[in-house]
Amino acid sequence: MALACALAGAAAQQPSRSPAQDAGATTPASGQIHSAYHERQRVTFTVAPLEAGQKTFFMGPWQFGARLSDRKPRDHRLNLYLVSPGTQHRAGGRDEYDHNDILNALPGKDETAEWDVYWAVVLDPALRRDLRSERELLIAAQSGFRSGDLFELADIPGRSFLREFLKVESLQDLERFRRRDRLFPRLVIVPAGFAIRARATPEESGESPAATAP
Repeated sequence: MALACALAGAAAQQPSRSPAQDAGATTPASGQIHSAYHERQRVTFTVAPLEAGQKTFFMGPWQFGARLSDRKPRDHRLNLYLVSPGTQHRAGGRDEYDHNDILNALPGKDETAEWDVYWAVVLDPALRRDLRSERELLIAAQSGFRSGDLFELADIPGRSFLREFLKVESLQDLERFRRRDRLFPRLVIVPAGFAIRARATPEESGESPAATAP
């Protein structure tokens, strides 16, 4: 229900598809994603091997395995949020693709699950915290901020994701996210229009969970 409320404030339009480690980490040679966050704890994230006829989902230098072409989110799937900006996955020289991967839940042990993919993009320049849980995303998505007279696209922390994946090229394009109270959400969550398959398992150590977004 909370996710549905957050999505209600975002555009209904699906974004165009693009063929497109912790802080300080750089992309491995393969660009393969190997970790994500669940409730601020880092977990091992292992994408399923490609099967015949499947296409790989690339986000810039990052590789997420096979893309399942099913534009509608499904209740039986888990959620994977690609969050911009973020410090978890960093690609030297291509900081427009730096991001965090956040999971809403973990599947059973050794279970390969399907994950609906969502873009989670920070709009509020004052939202500087590194988001690492679904709860933080939903709180930010349901909170609003008032843009000043001098507000520009260049001020938006997640502007690279906005341009490439949500096709926002101007402040006028941004209007589709404005709420009825005339505020913008601090963060927008938009379905990417496809899913992936992967396993997620806890690591032995992680970070202490945080209760709320700033």
